Amino acid sequence: MKPITVAREEFAHSLVELCNNAQLPFFVMESVLKDVLQEVHAASVKQYEADKAEYDKQEECVEDK
Repeated sequence: MKPITVAREEFAHSLVELCNNAQLPFFVMESVLKDVLQEVHAASVKQYEADKAEYDKQEECVEDK
């Protein structure tokens, strides 16, 4: 598995490259990126809640033993 630092840098580079090649005005890219960020944030919150629920469930199982 690729280290998260390498994956992050590659992802950031890909986004910059995509923006540079988009041939869109910055205000349009900003609007799109804000929408994407909202969706990513919502997914991140859902993932945290699912991970926390799973962790809490595992902790309960350990405590019951």
